[in-house]
Amino acid sequence: MDNQSSASAPARRKIPARLIVAVAVALVVMGVAFAGIAHATDQPSFCGSACHEMGPFHSAWTQGAHKNVACIECHVDVGTVARMEHKVAALKEVAAHVTGDPKFPLADITPVPSARCQRCHPDVKLDSTGFSHADHAKRGECVMCHSTVGHNVSVASLKDAGVYNAITKQAFDTTKTAVVDGGKANLAGHKSVPCSRCHDMAASKCSECHKPRHIDRGKDCTVCHAPGEKFVFVHPVRNDCGTCHKPTNAKHTWKGECTTCHQSGPGVDFKATHPADAGCESCHPRPAKHRAGECSSCHKNTGANWAFAHPGSDNCESCHPRPAKHKTGSCSNCHHNPGKNWAYAHPSSGDCTSCHARPAKHKPGSCSTCHHNPGKSWAFSHPSSKSDCTSCHSRPSGHKSGSCTSCHSVGKSWKFSHPSSGSNCASCHSRPGGHSSGSCSNCHSPGSKWTFRHGSDLNCSSCHKAPSNHYGTTCQNCHSPSRSWSSASFNHPRAGEHSYRSFACTKCHPGSGKGPGHFCSCHGNTTGPGDD
Repeated sequence: MDNQSSASAPARRKIPARLIVAVAVALVVMGVAFAGIAHATDQPSFCGSACHEMGPFHSAWTQGAHKNVACIECHVDVGTVARMEHKVAALKEVAAHVTGDPKFPLADITPVPSARCQRCHPDVKLDSTGFSHADHAKRGECVMCHSTVGHNVSVASLKDAGVYNAITKQAFDTTKTAVVDGGKANLAGHKSVPCSRCHDMAASKCSECHKPRHIDRGKDCTVCHAPGEKFVFVHPVRNDCGTCHKPTNAKHTWKGECTTCHQSGPGVDFKATHPADAGCESCHPRPAKHRAGECSSCHKNTGANWAFAHPGSDNCESCHPRPAKHKTGSCSNCHHNPGKNWAYAHPSSGDCTSCHARPAKHKPGSCSTCHHNPGKSWAFSHPSSKSDCTSCHSRPSGHKSGSCTSCHSVGKSWKFSHPSSGSNCASCHSRPGGHSSGSCSNCHSPGSKWTFRHGSDLNCSSCHKAPSNHYGTTCQNCHSPSRSWSSASFNHPRAGEHSYRSFACTKCHPGSGKGPGHFCSCHGNTTGPGDD
């Protein structure tokens, strides 16, 4: 059974060893050849020499920032498999080159993922005024904005190579309207920038990319800056200056046209030139209590600093009201510094009463008699002792006559001072009725108060008249000189002083004529009253 089976099976042919070796060698040769061809076609020089269509791109690459970076580093992913796959895809371009397909090259824009860019640029942080790189990077691949960084191909070179068509125009002609997101490079004179791929340049505000060196004027930059690479400032011919310029002086109050004073014209230095003929109050309000009239009357430096200059002569009261109770007459009589500070200076001579009223009960006569400091303080100074006091001072009622200096000290307070004891008292003081005659100093002590002092060694009768029926002998016999000499001081004579034998009691006490001792028998003859 087994033999039948093996006999019926077709005989298997053995593959010759030579064939296997030949195939293996062929595969190796083909692999080596393919690797060599792949390596050769990976070189940038192949792109520039093999196909004339790639000539403009190769030339631009050699002038660009990536001239030391091979084409495949940007256009092919990393790895052998990715590169082999790219070789297969590139065969389509070979076919297009042979058949003359007008869409060659870039029948479809070859994508360049950002991951390939980031192999060399892993951490890009480039921000500028009005532009955030991080925000733009989120909106698409790097080539959306950096489409020409590998090779900035010119339109002329594309046309020379015969490859300028709708596709290359869209990718490389930055002077024409782009189609990415409605962008337009339509700002005449502006530097060519990749922003126009996404942004309508004419519709975009300059401040989105450019930060002005001045404060925000609230206007579009193109009002003053002509679009271009230098964006040169050209002052517009406008009248609304206040939209850009604010007065630097806080006291600037003019509300009219700026060119009224700034006459050099826009775009020059715009230096202020004061108008020669203008209503001053339209810019300069009058200070409080300022005089009316033309400003030029006192401010004579027209067009410059308008410094105040006092008029040389004028009616002073047109500006300066007279103070209350001020004298009348010309102001220059007392204010002698015209045109400057007009400081007050007292006249050196004149009638004082023309300005100064005499106080009540003031003496008449020349003021300078007593006010000796003319032109300064005019302080009062009393005349010398040679002057007649009564010319100013009336004597009080009952006052003595004679020279005032007899009793009033010459000079300062003219205080009363009593004359010395050598003066005649009666020249000032009248004797009271019944007063004794003689020198006043006998009884009045010379000095301050001139008080009365009774004399002890005087004849009493020279001042005092004895009472009726009074004993007419020496007063000291009965009145003690040490007391006040009044009746209370009476002291009756006692024993040893006298007795009825020496003189009768009737010498002092008149009786009925009954003889000596008539009264003494009752009162005793040796004692005084009360000694019974």
